[in-house]
Formats: sequence, C-alpha cells, structure tokens
Amino acid sequence: MDFRRSILGAYRAGACQTAELSTLLLTAGALTARVMVNRIWQHLLGTGIVKTSDDFGHMGERPSHPELLDFLASEFVEQGWSVKRLIRQIVTSRTFQQAGVPTPAASKQDAGNRLLHHYPVHRLDAEAIRDSILAVSGRLDRSPFGQSIHPYRTEEKLHRKLTSGPLDGNGRRSIYIKVTRMEGAKFLELFDLPDPMATRGRRDRTNVPAQALALLNDPFLIDQAQFWAGRLIERSDASSDDRIKSMYLKALGRRPNA
Repeated sequence: MDFRRSILGAYRAGACQTAELSTLLLTAGALTARVMVNRIWQHLLGTGIVKTSDDFGHMGERPSHPELLDFLASEFVEQGWSVKRLIRQIVTSRTFQQAGVPTPAASKQDAGNRLLHHYPVHRLDAEAIRDSILAVSGRLDRSPFGQSIHPYRTEEKLHRKLTSGPLDGNGRRSIYIKVTRMEGAKFLELFDLPDPMATRGRRDRTNVPAQALALLNDPFLIDQAQFWAGRLIERSDASSDDRIKSMYLKALGRRPNA
C-alpha cells in the first residue's frame, strides 16, 4: 500500500512538473516571438515597436503599439516562424508604404514619430551601403555561399594573421567579409559596423563629416567609380545624354529632371 502511494505521489509530482514546464515553454515561446518580431520591425523601419530591443524587462521601454506586437507575434508563430512571410507582411502594409514627409500637425503632436504617422526615413546600414555601391557599379557578385573574403587593408600584419583581401572584395556581398576582433573592415566601421567584442541590440546611426569624405575619397569608391565609368564608355550604342539618364536611374532611381 505504501509502495502504491509513493508511485502515485511520484506520478502526480511528475505531472505537475510537466505542466509547469509546458507553461514555461509556452511563455518563453511567446517572448521569443515578440523579440524576433520586434527585431525585424526595427530592421525594416529603423526603430522597434519596443525601442529598447535588447531589453524587454522592467528597465526597458514599453511598446508603442502593444496590440500590434502581440498580433504580429501570434501571426509569426502560426505561420511556422517564417521570417520571409513576416517581412512580406510588414513591407506590404500601409505603414511601410507611407511617404517619408511628415505633416506639420503630426510633427507637433508626435515629434519622435513613435505613432508612425509617416515612414521613418533612416540611413542604410554599413553592409547595405557597400553592397549598393557594388550593385550600382555593376561589380556585385550575387552568387550565394562560397569562401569568405578578407577585408581590404592598407597594411598587412602577418604576425597577427591580418592579411588583406582585394579592394573590391571580388565583388562579394558584405556578409562574406571576414570579421576579426582585432581589426575590422575600415570602410564598414566608418558607417557604424558594430564592434564584434560586444553585443548590441541596436546599431548606432551617426552622421559625421568623415563619412562624406569617405564617399568622395575612399579608394574603394574611386575604384568602383572607375569600374562603372569603364562600363559606360563601352556602351557604343548610347549617346552622352543616354548614359547620363542611365546613371541617374541606376544610382538614384529617377531621371535627371525628376
């Protein structure tokens, strides 16, 4: 009889522990979904629904649209945690497709645009800036996978295993540039590539004179400008006006007189 009671007690204790574990996993899953949705929203619109994307606790800020965060998190889970579907859902929304110019009345009531009365224009990340330059010049290699590339360095330091890659990185996307803790890619760091020695929930977005000077004088920019110019000169079927129009469309997405 005592043996049966001990078995029954153990069974009940195990059932309780299983129920507690299930509750914990469900709660953790809900939090994970919210954090993931918030990070993707931050990537697409510059600022997360929860502004402190690396702190969902008591020290962090409250969400600007809590119902929206809950809705997107539940949709994210129901759609099998598909990042692609979530991105499609956000970029096809009216919020994402708004104009980037605020009205005076809206700016007066919500200067920080936390209520998203217009699209929050923000600077591209460092990798996107570099990849866009390669895409405009026609040098971008869009093929996936393959070997990573060492960043370009003016001076190699072989004793620290810091070798230099080609100036244009063989046209590879920035995701394939090797990240070293001792010395990163200078061009990307100039545009606020995070320090690999520390975790960051949100990147800095600075606007300093050195960035403008780099876009004018950096060897990478000069090299890509020369590459692009060479491709334009090879177009024997186009007049000078046609070349100028194609350059505007390629680089700015508009015609010269638009």
